[in-house]
Amino acid sequence: MKSRKTVLRAAALVLAACGLAGCGGGTGGGSAANATGPLTVWIRGSSASIKAYQAVFASFTQQTGIRVAASGTLTDFDTKISAAEAAHQLPDLVIDNASQLGNYETQGILQQIRKSDIADAAQLTAQAWASVTDLHGDYYAVPFSAQANVLLVRSDWLSALKLPVPTTWAQVEQDAIAFTQDHPAGPGQQTYGIDVPGTTATGYVSWWWSSLLWQAGGDYVKSDGNGKYTATLDSPAAVAAAREFEKLACTDKVVQPGYLNDSTTAANKAFQTGQVGMYLTGPYAYATSDATGVKGRYVAVAPPRGPASAETLAEGTSLYLMAGAKTDETLKLESFMTTPAAQKLGMTAVPAATVVRLPVNSTVDAATVHKGDPRWALAEQVYRQQGHYEYDSFPNWTALRQLASDEINTMMASCASPSAAMADLNTKFQAMLRQQGIAG
Repeated sequence: MKSRKTVLRAAALVLAACGLAGCGGGTGGGSAANATGPLTVWIRGSSASIKAYQAVFASFTQQTGIRVAASGTLTDFDTKISAAEAAHQLPDLVIDNASQLGNYETQGILQQIRKSDIADAAQLTAQAWASVTDLHGDYYAVPFSAQANVLLVRSDWLSALKLPVPTTWAQVEQDAIAFTQDHPAGPGQQTYGIDVPGTTATGYVSWWWSSLLWQAGGDYVKSDGNGKYTATLDSPAAVAAAREFEKLACTDKVVQPGYLNDSTTAANKAFQTGQVGMYLTGPYAYATSDATGVKGRYVAVAPPRGPASAETLAEGTSLYLMAGAKTDETLKLESFMTTPAAQKLGMTAVPAATVVRLPVNSTVDAATVHKGDPRWALAEQVYRQQGHYEYDSFPNWTALRQLASDEINTMMASCASPSAAMADLNTKFQAMLRQQGIAG
């Protein structure tokens, strides 16, 4: 929890910036004398991602004359939002993870969206629209991008060891043990089978483990109806998912050393430098991996099937219309960003930063945009057939995910009993559901 002093200090910085530069100031690329705006847009993203968004905004300004002043960061983004709320200086639009929907709605900083507000709403997929629906069936965002995790596998290591492409948990274990013990990179070169971003930071380890949970037939909660839920992390299926993770890391020892402190940045590096042979991650990793020595040496495949299914984590990027925004102009920007032209631009403007991972506009085909790359056809198929979103509409799903991450990381750090650890997590999870007012 951020202290009141921290938030007020950040609020003062926001107000000072407004006094010096004018909140919403900027040029967005339009030169017409009658240009309107600017719309202030805050983006949770890297510098490369900001450049990609700026290309989309420049096209919008050229077509409409509405200027956009965009900024973004991956550091302290939530603190920046809290400070702006305290200072009554929220931006017009926030571009952030779909997992923030319930949290932002609970804070009362969003405006509700009607599909009729979005010009091509009928072209957006039902799966994407469902990702921006709250517990009451109302829309509090517009979907912009979607994705689901796929499995990257070193194809040269498979060939060297004469191993099959894994399609089941059993084959993953088989290949992972061979990658760890049989030196596929050459004599004396220690490699590992499974790449895990296991840190508790921003809930990474729960984020990664969720696919195992669903593949085992488990879930974080079950619905009791009327917007109420009961935690199910002590179910046999959930325990089986925890036991599978424990087996890979503690018994088979096929996970990279130090994984419990690794973020996705570190996990990316482990795969891209040849330390690890299998990595369950989003299709955004194609571009970054292709810029390293593993280009052409790996394949992307559908996530292997567990005891119950082959479901995998689905995610999205959403457009949040903030309280106090220039509503009409901001809705025009949101409508533009879901058009085929803008979706394609988000996929190609900065090749290393595909801010549109999979298009939410059903008239756009990812593989075609990426010049027939079959990996993107696979990514679309996995998202449609196997994608499973988290509970983004909960009042504060990020806090629940963080709780799960902390407990799973602790379990794995001591290789503790999965059944005991999951029973403890389930009790704490139910208590937090109660705190959020959604416990059954």
